[in-house]
Amino acid sequence: MPQDKIKIFSIDHDKVVDAIMATGRANYRYAIENFVPLINRLEIQRKVQNPRFYERLKRDILRECLMPPITLAFIDPDHINVNTAAKFGAFVTKNIENGFILDGIQRLSTLQRAHNEHEDKFPIEQPIFVNILLCKSMDNLLYRMITLNNGQRPMTTRHQIEILTANLFNFSDGDIDLTTEKSGLRRKPGIFSHSDFVLGYMAFLSNSTNVDSQKLIQEKLDDLLASKILEHDPTENSVQFSEVVDLIKILTEDENLDKWFRINNNLIGFCAGIRKSYTPIRRMNTKKVRDAISSFEEAFRSFDVSKIKLGRARRNAVEYFILNAKKMFGASATEITDKLVDVLE
Repeated sequence: MPQDKIKIFSIDHDKVVDAIMATGRANYRYAIENFVPLINRLEIQRKVQNPRFYERLKRDILRECLMPPITLAFIDPDHINVNTAAKFGAFVTKNIENGFILDGIQRLSTLQRAHNEHEDKFPIEQPIFVNILLCKSMDNLLYRMITLNNGQRPMTTRHQIEILTANLFNFSDGDIDLTTEKSGLRRKPGIFSHSDFVLGYMAFLSNSTNVDSQKLIQEKLDDLLASKILEHDPTENSVQFSEVVDLIKILTEDENLDKWFRINNNLIGFCAGIRKSYTPIRRMNTKKVRDAISSFEEAFRSFDVSKIKLGRARRNAVEYFILNAKKMFGASATEITDKLVDVLE
């Protein structure tokens, strides 16, 4: 098999996430040249485990074993154009640098080590089998990732979301710049914390503000988050998080709204409630949104902070306010206060 080709055997449609799943075969040469570079492509990629755990696999590779298939993933909104094996194979060849490893990082790292240490007897033409998932959106891909990995402790739900936000949101090309807390840029205009957007994305996917509760141990929080995400049919999600990010970009051009979104509890509440209100808010001019947020803040100041858990209360209040934007935007501060009393009890 030529080293620059991957042969596709079958193409099937995953109706749950509206994705194409293909099965194919390459060889070790192709894998080393094209799959291995994807291992370290992500800043927060899952770490390669201790090599000694994979010594037996390394020996088996040198003896020409057939490894279990690895899984690649791609995002392409127009995948309707890859409905034949030939077209799918051409897509993979052209876009391989944009793919990432969904399953098989440890196997590929072991494959590379076997090649580097024993090149003279390495079976370079040995077949390697591949499953390739092609999704139209990152939200649907994440749903499939969680159904595959839920219950497997090495990769948490949050880590999967972190991987996707790092890989699929090229914020540096837009109006929203992301940074880590260590960079020292957190307070500068136009800079958002990457960790805040991870929480916002989790809130959006789960329709919940309960994304980082300190009351739960991490394992139980991860189970809760995964279950909330899996409650929803991904094909019913007409709004993608990328559209929410674009909306936030537009709104944060206003200085007051920029400051408001920079409070992470506001961002989380907004993302948790925006799915059903995206269209009406998207159609509003920025001034109307700013005035509505101003009325919300006036209403929220009516509550005695000594009698509520401020962070949780703000998230839940914002979620309710955004979720019910059609009737809440334009309401007076007094009317908003009256509605929030029940929400914050």
